[in-house]
Amino acid sequence: MNKKQKIIILIVCVVLFVALVGLDVWSKNWIRTNLPMEDYYSWQDIKIAGDWLSFTHAENTGVAFSIPIPALKIISIFALLFILYFFYKILKDHPNCKLNYIAFTIIFAGAIGNFIDRFGRGQVTDFIKVDLGVWPFNPFAIFNVADSCITVGVGLYLIFTLIEEIKHKRLAATEKTENK
Repeated sequence: MNKKQKIIILIVCVVLFVALVGLDVWSKNWIRTNLPMEDYYSWQDIKIAGDWLSFTHAENTGVAFSIPIPALKIISIFALLFILYFFYKILKDHPNCKLNYIAFTIIFAGAIGNFIDRFGRGQVTDFIKVDLGVWPFNPFAIFNVADSCITVGVGLYLIFTLIEEIKHKRLAATEKTENK
């Protein structure tokens, strides 16, 4: 990747990061402002797509699926540092894979979005409720934009890695065949 391509991918990543964190912060604030709640959960839903997708207001003091974790703020700091280290390591080992930059930008935006909530408010606002009417999706855990970013980013990273591995093995097999 030449210098111009690096600058372009950096600009794309910064814009993507700011947009995703901004959307996460804005959407959580909108939910907190517009959907009242009792305790840690609102029973009022805004239907988005029939019964299978709606917005509701839930506050999560734990991690995924509201699992409580002692010393969550300290663990969150270490998790964020781990993500940064992993990001650095992958990009150092594969500096020309532009798709990894995108995937890790999305993951980092999600991590920062929840980090802002957890440290600023002591809990994370969740609001996206999926109910497909069958287990385990009736309803599935309530989540937010940041959670979606983390899931999508990890999925993209795994897909990109698998594609690169397949390309590498095909190239090795082709070279092995040509050398015979």
